[in-house]
Amino acid sequence: MVKFTDFTYLVLLSLTVAAYYKVPEAKKWVFLLVTSILFNLSWSGKYMVVWVVLVLICYVSGKALSNQDYPKRHRKALLSLSIVLCLLPLLFFKYLVPIHNSMSLVALNWIAPIGISYYTFLIIGYLYDVYRRYIKPENHLGYLMLYLGFFPTLLAGPLERTRQLVPQLRGPKPYHQENIKAGIYFIVWGLFKKIVLAARLADITGPVFDSPESYTGVSVTLAILLFSIQLYCDFSGYTDIATGSARLFGIRLSKNFSNRYYFSPSRTESWSTWNITVTSWFRDYVFFNISKGVTNQKRLEFNRLLTFIITGLWHGPSWSFVIWGSLQWAYINFEMRTKNFWQQFYAGIGLSTGSQVHYVWRVIVRLLTGTLIMGWFRAAELSSGIRLYSSMFGFTSGMGSLLTSSFLLTIALFLVMDFFNYKMGEKEDIASYMLKKGAWHRALSMLLLVQLVLIFGRPAVANFYYIQF
Repeated sequence: MVKFTDFTYLVLLSLTVAAYYKVPEAKKWVFLLVTSILFNLSWSGKYMVVWVVLVLICYVSGKALSNQDYPKRHRKALLSLSIVLCLLPLLFFKYLVPIHNSMSLVALNWIAPIGISYYTFLIIGYLYDVYRRYIKPENHLGYLMLYLGFFPTLLAGPLERTRQLVPQLRGPKPYHQENIKAGIYFIVWGLFKKIVLAARLADITGPVFDSPESYTGVSVTLAILLFSIQLYCDFSGYTDIATGSARLFGIRLSKNFSNRYYFSPSRTESWSTWNITVTSWFRDYVFFNISKGVTNQKRLEFNRLLTFIITGLWHGPSWSFVIWGSLQWAYINFEMRTKNFWQQFYAGIGLSTGSQVHYVWRVIVRLLTGTLIMGWFRAAELSSGIRLYSSMFGFTSGMGSLLTSSFLLTIALFLVMDFFNYKMGEKEDIASYMLKKGAWHRALSMLLLVQLVLIFGRPAVANFYYIQF
């Protein structure tokens, strides 16, 4: 098992990149496919056969769905059958096995084939796009295998659309020094967020979630708030490492997070800027499908609720995820319904909706109300969520506190990240930002981040939280 945060991965990645640029252009895709298969084997072992079977179903179904001789009803039936076949392994490993054995959700998801949720979603999106004739089917089995198993995106995305990634895999770019620099910037930035911030925040919040009754209600509330930041650093840090790994081969991946997600002023905005490729997948392939031709506002709201519940259940078979998804819907639906009211309200009290004060106030409200939702996500189980919120509201709280020297140091490190994110804005990423700067600025910034990783990094406890989903 080769983890993105292991020194072994960085060494192997360096050797792989060096070898890649020695391979003839026509064979570069073969080299990437073999590398991706070996990476998959290191994680999934015997479960690799599940991936192979799904790839073959995807290949055959895609070609059949594009057949102009088939009437529409036959194509629709074939699409439905193909999607059901592709979903069966996911339903078995992620839902039926945990429910049957009544085992820990997290433990069971480690037993399941790693990345199965992501490549199953890729297949479904691909088949839908072929069926709708948005894209032509991939006639080259090798390219399709590489698309569905490309090692930087295999574990947890970004969930790239076929038309965005396959052309890059078909025509790999020659060596370009700026791609190497950009890849290194992404990887260092991702390691800082992942093994410094996310790992240290996990150390701080973990004991609270394990025993919430031992801490004050304020500390429990703060832990849930910090968990939101932890999850951002964990997932966006992983994505940056994945993006950097792909960029070293000249391949660009989609942006998956806004730079300052944690300071979004509304839940609607924060939802649309979190795990962007997955949330847009649920929008395009779930919500739009069940809402086709629907104009009734109540029905659209219900379909939106159903989409959020499915999104919650995607994380696992637990009532806490159903509650989490439902609360997300309720929050966003409330914002959408009361938008005009709040504009009039703020204007009535003399608070300009475009002012800095108004923005800060909305961020504070969003962060505080968000804690009423994210606790259910972290709890993962209904009983754990009840314990957590009982302590949060003071029913079973203790005297423990999070205000330690470790907490203060972590906040200081968070401010370093936020400084870079603030400077980048939302239109740039770490690579484009750094490449615009002078050589001394780049060198000093990278030296600072590398030193912070080496001094404060916690690679031993830097397990990727989102990989269980």
